[in-house]
Amino acid sequence: MYEKIKKLISDKNNNLDNQTLMYFTNYFYVLVKDGLIPNGITLEDLIDNAIRYASKVEFYDENHRVYLENGPDTKGLRDPDTKTIYIRGNLEDPLKEITIYHELHHAVQTNPQNNEVGINQESNIGRLIMEAQTQYFAEKIYSEIHGVSFDEKRIPSENLRMINNGTVISNLHNYEMYDTLLNKLAIMIDVSKDYFVSINFLYKNNEGLKDLERKYNEARAKYKLPYDFEGLLLLDYIYCVDLMAYKDNPDKQTILSGKETESGYEIHPEKYFKLSLHLQRKYMTGFDIDNFLALAESDGNFKEFGKFVVDNEKRQLISQFLSTYTPQEQAESHKKK
Repeated sequence: MYEKIKKLISDKNNNLDNQTLMYFTNYFYVLVKDGLIPNGITLEDLIDNAIRYASKVEFYDENHRVYLENGPDTKGLRDPDTKTIYIRGNLEDPLKEITIYHELHHAVQTNPQNNEVGINQESNIGRLIMEAQTQYFAEKIYSEIHGVSFDEKRIPSENLRMINNGTVISNLHNYEMYDTLLNKLAIMIDVSKDYFVSINFLYKNNEGLKDLERKYNEARAKYKLPYDFEGLLLLDYIYCVDLMAYKDNPDKQTILSGKETESGYEIHPEKYFKLSLHLQRKYMTGFDIDNFLALAESDGNFKEFGKFVVDNEKRQLISQFLSTYTPQEQAESHKKK
């Protein structure tokens, strides 16, 4: 199957250099092998879209315009004008190769009608989920191609542009905070993280976002989850704070210092919020505790969910609760209702 996919890509664009062809083939091989292409979309459709937005991979150094324009923190980006995936050359593996797949995944999931990516078709709606599944799948490709796995890490929150006294659990090499949120959402709606990869190919008519809303509302009814679908997308506020604390902009240092921005940012259409790390943590902690309690009361997988709670004090309380919890207690709770 690998060689067949490689030939299909080469036949569509015989100008790809051998290195770029290898990365493309690795990407589409895992996509097909793991059955992640949604019904109604063909492999050829996705290859065509990849070639529309990317036709070569280039590694750049500190003298390159990409480095000079974007600074030392940027790991990679796509340039649609030159159809080039630029990757910072001094990245170490596996992150260097993973970043190639990250940018290629964005290219494949780009809507050619508006150049927006995945379920994020307007403003920042669905942006965190879109970015989280991108990194998840990029690392999945690397793991499956090279036959390796990576252990989960416990990362102090202050190491990830967040306020301290928190812990992020992830086995990824980038976007770890997004990954822990995606893990929790997958638990809440009873899906694997592969589900989020598949729906981000369904950008036409917002079908992917609509499917997520349907799936979430089913889980909400089953587990009595506290937020409606619009409320769930407060995750995009969490994303926007992290983005503006990362990229060069006038408010970067304001956010990193723990202060609140003076101006509001559009999180969703015509909905503006001031950004701060403290409000980001407040939203995250509220999301964690509200959904943990809902799952605990409704026979959901609250034990696995509790592992990913970020705030250390709340994690400790949950750990104490789980250490003394018995199934009989849950049964008694349900009888009282």
